[in-house]
Amino acid sequence: MDYRGNTKEGRSLSASRGLPVMSVGLIAVNAVVFMIGLLVPSAGDAMRSAGCFSVLHLMYGREYYRLITSAFLHVDVVHLFNNMLLLYFCGEIVEKTLGKISFLILYLMSAVCGNLLSAAYELSTQNYYTSVGASGAVFGLTGAMLFLVLVKKGAAAHISMQRALIAVALSVYAGFSNPGVNNAAHVGGLLSGFLLAFFLGIIPRPPRRKRGFR
Repeated sequence: MDYRGNTKEGRSLSASRGLPVMSVGLIAVNAVVFMIGLLVPSAGDAMRSAGCFSVLHLMYGREYYRLITSAFLHVDVVHLFNNMLLLYFCGEIVEKTLGKISFLILYLMSAVCGNLLSAAYELSTQNYYTSVGASGAVFGLTGAMLFLVLVKKGAAAHISMQRALIAVALSVYAGFSNPGVNNAAHVGGLLSGFLLAFFLGIIPRPPRRKRGFR
């Protein structure tokens, strides 16, 4: 009798077609937070005030949590849609290649690094502002995809150069479609995602337990 998915090839095919749980989960969290702010404007204002990011929050308030919370806040539907489209488009490949835990680490650390570069830019220009959005994190996923294509040559996740270029084009569009975007966070996320993909990619993933039939 043939048990589908019991062979190595079958397991690999099944895994490649599986739902990117972390990516979908992050999209859901971002959407829920946005809907709360949309339905309850006072709550939205409170979340943005408490969760937005600026270097001033680090220097004077020591509010380091804003490095993360700002990545789950968005100003409008277009802002949310652009970021979530990139999150799923790039996240699906990165998550299935690096694994769920490594993917989540890369996503959150890219958000942090994007905000840190934004903070450095604010200090260098002495032009201080507040920012929200998942752009740093999703640009980190774009950087990770570039690593997989250019260094791994896409073999790990069967990524084509065409798909990677589309991801980059979407990223650039998201950056220039709004004159108020934080491009420093984009650059910080992109570079950190590329480097993190290298370090996380060389960490061996734990072997899966073989399922037996009794």
